[in-house]
Amino acid sequence: MAAVSFVLLFFFYYPPAHPRGIPFAQAMRELDYVGMITFVGAAALILVGIVYSTFLKSSDPIVIGTLVAGFVSLIFFICWETFMPLKQPLTPPHLFIKHKGRALTAPFVAGFVVTMFYYGTNIVWPTMVAVFFASPTGDYTYPMKLSIVQGIGITLGATILSFGGTPIAKRGLNWKWQLTIAVTMMTVFGGLLALGNPERLGLCIAFAFLSATGYGFAQYLSIAYIQFGADQIELGIAGGLAGVARYAGGAVAVTIYLSILENVQASKAALLIPEAVIAAGGTATIAAGVAAALPLGAAALMKVPGITLAIAEAGGAAFVQSYVLAVRTVALSSVAFGVVGIVACICCEDIGPKMNSKIEIFLENDVQAEKNKFH
Repeated sequence: MAAVSFVLLFFFYYPPAHPRGIPFAQAMRELDYVGMITFVGAAALILVGIVYSTFLKSSDPIVIGTLVAGFVSLIFFICWETFMPLKQPLTPPHLFIKHKGRALTAPFVAGFVVTMFYYGTNIVWPTMVAVFFASPTGDYTYPMKLSIVQGIGITLGATILSFGGTPIAKRGLNWKWQLTIAVTMMTVFGGLLALGNPERLGLCIAFAFLSATGYGFAQYLSIAYIQFGADQIELGIAGGLAGVARYAGGAVAVTIYLSILENVQASKAALLIPEAVIAAGGTATIAAGVAAALPLGAAALMKVPGITLAIAEAGGAAFVQSYVLAVRTVALSSVAFGVVGIVACICCEDIGPKMNSKIEIFLENDVQAEKNKFH
């Protein structure tokens, strides 16, 4: 598909000149290379520090060093973009303060959080499917069927936005409140996944589907909001920021939520499994063997010396319960980010006046190409 896209773009895509009339060679010379390197370095160091914190103590020099270096680099990047007389800044400061931040900053935060929340539920729901509802001896297609719940929800949300967004706006519910409602829906039902356990399959399906539907609506609308936050001549910058909101939000979310899931599950399993094994008639030695074997499956569990069916069942139930508590913590922690996203949506402007049929730029092989200012 990538090769086909390249061929089609090469032969049929004739974009106009730079919207500010800057020659290609000049644009390349004036790119903000320091800003690029600094931002990438800051993001990488912060993410690495968060990852290290999942298996090292927070006081470890590696954790402290990477996080401090990352945030110092981020502060340097902000100062560089704000105070240096750059010809082509990576993130022009005036965009972020435009209309007191309501034009771009609030949509950027909303877009960042929307992606974060999606990755939170994208960790919670597959974990539930694998641990709560899948059976090693059952129908192997069953987990696959459950896994499409989110995809159907996202498709439905995007479809509602595509075909219903404009009619809804014309009936009085403007784009700002549509985005706010979608993010609220995503947050509420994603947070309610904290109620999930192996006995609540239907409830979990409903909450995962409804949260994904809100995400499908909010994700595409938040991207449009970010891009509408800049004028036409800076649309490329706004589009780049929309990409940063998506991918940076996803990277941060995966790092944070996986850290929470793994740490909570491990700590709860270390408490619950020995208690359950000993209560079922086992010893501390058997409990240690059961705890080590459970992640490897039923076959490894039954090879533990001294194991009985009652001990295996008790240990397995405790293992599942550790995941119940872990996914609950992830779901509840995601609500905090969702609330930030809701507040950001409320702070956004309504983009209704910009949602029209006006075309700003035409391809150079278009019949109306003469309307372009630069060729």
